[in-house]
This record gives sequence, C-alpha cells and structure tokens, in this order.
Amino acid sequence: MDLAALYDEWAPRLLGYMIAITRDRHRAEDALQNLFVKLATSRPEMRDPAVYLFRAARNEALRMRRKTEEPLPAEILRSPAGDNPDLASALTQLPSEQSEVILLHCMEGMAFREIGEVLGIPQDTAASRYRYGIEKLKCLL
Repeated sequence: MDLAALYDEWAPRLLGYMIAITRDRHRAEDALQNLFVKLATSRPEMRDPAVYLFRAARNEALRMRRKTEEPLPAEILRSPAGDNPDLASALTQLPSEQSEVILLHCMEGMAFREIGEVLGIPQDTAASRYRYGIEKLKCLL
C-alpha cells in the first residue's frame, strides 16, 4: 500500500465527509491526520478501499465531533455545478443521519450497500434515511 498515493487520491473526499460529521474544519483535519497515522502504523488490508476509508474516517470524525450540533459548513456542499445556498440551508435542517446518507450517496456516488457498510447499518436503513431526507428536502425547497 503506497500511503502517499492513497492520501493524494482519498484525502480531499474524506476531509469533506469528515467536515460534515464534525461540523468543524479544524477538527476534521485533525481526524484525517489521525486516520492516516493509524493507516501508516497498522497497514490494514483493504478489500474495498472506499468502504474501508469512509468507515474509518467516520469513526475518527465521530471521536472528534463536538457534543453540540452545528450547521453544516458551506464548503462541504460545493458541487461541480457550484454552490446552492438553498440546498445548503435545507441540508442543515435535516437530522444528521439523513444528511450523512444524502452526502455519501449524492456527492460521493456511493451505493446504499456501501453506505450501509460505512455507517454500520443495513442497506435498507440507508435507503430509508435517504428517502426520508429527500422527502424533507422537497418540502424545504
């Protein structure tokens, strides 16, 4: 495993996801650093790098997350199409379980099976959280 190549390929995407969880860029950066230190020292075998890395990133970010919920930073809601302030505002109003699934599915292109593995929940639960979140977004937008 070439750690530098792994970092170059995955760090930006993982950081965005970790910001969504910690709701603080500095905490997310610390969590990302912790993740790669652990990868460097343990050298795990990764059957599916995306699932492994996002699950590990989630675990590290949850360790860093504050007890109080803060709004999602606008920087994680950027897409190739540009910022959508209405969507950013609406996403902050969703429960974190739903916004997390929406971000993984829409912004990272993960299948519900992969999201389930990342979050440690059944695939159907991931799909339900997505569906409920999308329904709420439709009402908010």
